Amino acid sequence: MMKSEKAKRAINFQIVVMIISLILIVLSFFISVLADYREIILGLILLTMAYTNYVVYEKKKMTIVYVLFGLLLIIPNIVRLVG
Repeated sequence: MMKSEKAKRAINFQIVVMIISLILIVLSFFISVLADYREIILGLILLTMAYTNYVVYEKKKMTIVYVLFGLLLIIPNIVRLVG
């Protein structure tokens, strides 16, 4: 199913992002400052899923869905935190 070294790197990148994200999400329940970043982390997970979906599985329609939902989670929260 994997086509190249680029696909292997994409999957490894997604695994690393998921592990770091899960650690940060668990910590956000105990450290209130991190709670503001929970949805941004979820948006980043969706963006890495979109990248892996595009590179490895070549499902273009689902890639668009992941990118849209990822950006819909990230942009309003960044605006809220900055403003």
